[in-house]
Amino acid sequence: MTAPRLGFLTHASSGSTDHEIIANTIEVCVQAERLGYHSVWLAQHHFGAERGVVPSPLVLLAAIAARTQRIRLGTAVITLALEDPIRAAEDAALVDLISGGRVELGLGSGAHPPTFTAMSRDFSRRADDSNVNAGVLVSVLSGDELPGGAVLTPRAPSLAHRIWRATTTRKAACAAAQLGQGILLARSWPLDNRPVGEFQRPIAIEYRHVSTVNGHVPRLGVSRTILPDADAAARARAAADVRDWARNENLPPELNDCDDDEVLARHGVIHGSREHISQALAADPTVGLATDLLVQFQPTHLTVEASIAALATIADAVAALQASVTS
Repeated sequence: MTAPRLGFLTHASSGSTDHEIIANTIEVCVQAERLGYHSVWLAQHHFGAERGVVPSPLVLLAAIAARTQRIRLGTAVITLALEDPIRAAEDAALVDLISGGRVELGLGSGAHPPTFTAMSRDFSRRADDSNVNAGVLVSVLSGDELPGGAVLTPRAPSLAHRIWRATTTRKAACAAAQLGQGILLARSWPLDNRPVGEFQRPIAIEYRHVSTVNGHVPRLGVSRTILPDADAAARARAAADVRDWARNENLPPELNDCDDDEVLARHGVIHGSREHISQALAADPTVGLATDLLVQFQPTHLTVEASIAALATIADAVAALQASVTS
């Protein structure tokens, strides 16, 4: 096993005002670069879903690009079923130019029915619409001509090879693998009683196999929620945040009918010392197959200072994991 590259994923939801949330998000991403993180990833939320305030992650990534030099800039994810794929390609190409080629373009089909209703889109068609739009997006990024002979400006042909697809199924993972695309696996799957790493492992194995058979280098991003050094009070606050998120997502009420530690475990929240984090990651069968580990704090909420301290501890934990693998 090789320890994966370390990324930070944020839903941009921690702060008392929208302005503060955006300023906090930029600052934490800047500090993630200082701490040696390979990538930062922004989630997209329309109309305040999940308390997020970023409907256009590429816009915010442009601001982060202006404050950073090295760190990769990912979307996790753009809901492509709600986008004009040509306009999405234009925006992505421009941010890629601004950032010096650092964009990683994560795409998904969406999981929030009220957003589709607000935009007069059919939620039941989201997978098909997303796949059609993804094909158009890749074609445009690759430089194919549009009707009338127009081509994408600014051009960004290499960005077509930096597509990631969010998925929860082996079928979709295999489709991405055949195209040479990366995949992004979610932080948890609370509706399944198994640990998320066990649930995702068959998807990861098949994705890596199909990628290799088709001559592609696998890019497997796995997200996990990690809260270092969480004492009883911190765990109680985190469990309250998780319960609130579960209610807002209309998950079965029984998911909340257990003690704090059980709630956190059901939602895949890793908490504890640096040593415990290293052990938990080493025991996760899907993290062991990942090329990229995207850590996040959602659905819990941390201050800027706490977020930066947590990122430092997590970086040490992953470094310890790498050392244990190579020793």
